[in-house]
Amino acid sequence: MGAIEVMESLRTGVLNNRKGPDVLAAEQPVVYWALIGFYTTATLTAAGLALLLLAIAVRDLVGARDPGR
Repeated sequence: MGAIEVMESLRTGVLNNRKGPDVLAAEQPVVYWALIGFYTTATLTAAGLALLLLAIAVRDLVGARDPGR
């Protein structure tokens, strides 16, 4: 589940479940919003971790070129 799928689910009100029945916001609002919240949190956490690792890699790359190090 990625950010595009979360945005599409918010737009349509249907959470596409690949392994079972779809979850509709109108029929099961608590389950729908709980899953959307979980997927959104997971996506943002993964993006934040990717940015953190990228920043560490860039810092190490720039630091490796520093002759005083």
